[in-house]
Amino acid sequence: MNRPCPACGNYSSVPGDCSFCGTPVEKESGWLKSLLITVVIIGALISGTVLLINKFGNPLDFLKNSSRKSLYTVTRASEGLPVSRDPNDSITLDQFIGLREYFENQQFETLNSILEGYQSDFETNAGDEYRVYDAFRVFAGTLPIYEELLDSWVNYSPERYAPYLARATYYYSKAWESRGNRSAKDTSEEQFSGMRFYFGQAADDIDTALNINPNLLPAYYIQIGIFNSIGDNEKEDRSLRDALEIFPGSFLIRSRFMWAKAPRWGGTYREMESFAKEAEQYAEYNPELTALYGFIYYDQSRRMVSRKDYKKAVELCNKALSFGDNWLFYKQRANVYYNFLEDSQTALADIDRAILLRPTIDESYRLRAKIYFHDDDLKNAYDDLLTAELIKPGDRKTQEWRAWAGKNLMQRGHKVFKEDLNAAIERYNHSIRFDPEAAIAYYWRGVAYYRLKQIDSAQPDFQKSIDLDPHHFDSYLMMDYVLLESKQWDDIIGYWNQFLDLEPDHARAYLERAGTHYHRKDFASSLEDLKAACNLGNDEGCNRYEQYKDIW
Repeated sequence: MNRPCPACGNYSSVPGDCSFCGTPVEKESGWLKSLLITVVIIGALISGTVLLINKFGNPLDFLKNSSRKSLYTVTRASEGLPVSRDPNDSITLDQFIGLREYFENQQFETLNSILEGYQSDFETNAGDEYRVYDAFRVFAGTLPIYEELLDSWVNYSPERYAPYLARATYYYSKAWESRGNRSAKDTSEEQFSGMRFYFGQAADDIDTALNINPNLLPAYYIQIGIFNSIGDNEKEDRSLRDALEIFPGSFLIRSRFMWAKAPRWGGTYREMESFAKEAEQYAEYNPELTALYGFIYYDQSRRMVSRKDYKKAVELCNKALSFGDNWLFYKQRANVYYNFLEDSQTALADIDRAILLRPTIDESYRLRAKIYFHDDDLKNAYDDLLTAELIKPGDRKTQEWRAWAGKNLMQRGHKVFKEDLNAAIERYNHSIRFDPEAAIAYYWRGVAYYRLKQIDSAQPDFQKSIDLDPHHFDSYLMMDYVLLESKQWDDIIGYWNQFLDLEPDHARAYLERAGTHYHRKDFASSLEDLKAACNLGNDEGCNRYEQYKDIW
C-alpha cells in the first residue's frame, strides 16, 4: 500500500523517494499494513451491520423476547368493516339430538326428508349454511354400530345423497380417531394406515354424494380437510376453488381454508391474511366473514399457550374477537383462563358465550363441565357431561374426563371414610353417577355400607363390582363376608368357584374357599384347597394344611 508524499501530497508508485518530487517517503511496515487492513474490514462489518439493523431490526431484540419473534400483525384489513356479534342461525340442540334418534331407530325416510329439506333451504338462502352443516355433524360419532346403521341407510336409499354424506362424516371422524392426537413422531404407522383407510372411505362417499348433488357444502368441508391432512395441496386448493365457485360468501368454507393454511399445516399468516382480504368483498352480504382475520390471532394464541405465555394468549384472543364473535375464539380464551390463569368465573362467561354462538359443539360442553366441576357445581357439571355425550356418543376425550371425574370424587370419599361413613357414601354416590362403569367405586361404597351394617345395600354394590370387574378379588372377599352373615355357604362357594375359574393361580382364593368348605364340614375339600394354597406359596395355607392333614 502506498502512502502520500509529505511534501507534494502525491502517492508514490514505487517504494523509496517520491517519484514526483524526489522527497523520501517512509516505507510501510508489515505490521502496520496488517493493522490497516484489519481496521478497514472491521469498519466494513460495522457499516454492514448498521445497515442490516436499520432494515431488519436489532437481532438482540429478536433474542430478548422469543415469544414475540413470530407474532404476525394484521395490517390489510379495511377500516369500518361490518363485525358480526350475533349467534349463528343453526339447528337447536333438541333438533340435533332428534336427528340422532331417527338415525338410531333406522327411520331413514324421515332422515332423508329432513336433511334434504335443510339442503334445499340452504340452496335457496346461503345464510342457512350452519343448519345443513350442523345437521350432518350428527353422524360424526365413532361408535362401531354406526357403520352398520349407515350401511343399512345407503342400502335403503342408494339414489339419495344424504346417506353417503352422513357416512363420509362418520368415516372422517373415524380417520382422526385412528390417527390420534399425538405428534407425528409419536404416532405409529398402524395409526397412520388406519387414518388413510378411513379417509379413502370418506372420499369415495363424498364423490358419490357430489355426483348426486354438487351443491353439498359439508362435502367440500370434509374434502378440504382430507386433502390437507394427507398433504395434497393441489387437490386441497382445487376443492376450495370448486366450493367457492358455488358458495363465494360461505364463512364455513372460507374458515376451513384459514384452518388449512395455518403454519402448523405448512401455510403462512400472510396467506391467511390475503385470503381474508379477498373475502372482504362479500362482507356486506355476510358480516361473519370479517372474523376470518381473527383466525390469525387465534392460531397465534394457541402457539403462545404452548410457550406458556398465557397473558399474551389472552391478548391475542382479544384481538381475534375484535374482528367478530366466533365460538372458537371464546373457547380458546376460556381454556386459557380455566387451565392456566385459574380464573374459572371469567372462563365460565366465555364458554357460555361459545355455547350460545354454537349450541351443538360437544367440546364446549365438556369444557364447561370441567369448570363447573372445579367450582363444585356437580349438578351442572353432570348435565353438561351428558349433553356432550348426547352430541357425540362414545367420544374418547369425554369418556376419559368422565372417568377422571369419577375417580376424583371417589378419592374425596376416601378422605372422609374413617371419620364419616355417610359422607363417604355421598361422595361415592357422585362418583358412580359420573362414572357408572367404575367397579372400584361400587366396591368402596359397598364397604362403607357394610361398616354401617347396612347389608342389604352393601350386597348389590359388591355384585355390581363383580359384574364390572370379575377379576377383582376384594369384591369376592366382601361378598363372602356379607353372605357369611346369613351362612349362605353354597352361594359363597359359587362365588369362589367363579373367581378361581378366572384366576386359577390365586393362592388366597383357595385359602378363603377352604374356610367355607370347613364351615360346611366338607373337610376333604377344605384340605384339598389348603394344599393348593400352600403349593402356590401361601404360608397360612401351608400351616393349616400341616395342622389338619393327619386329622382330616
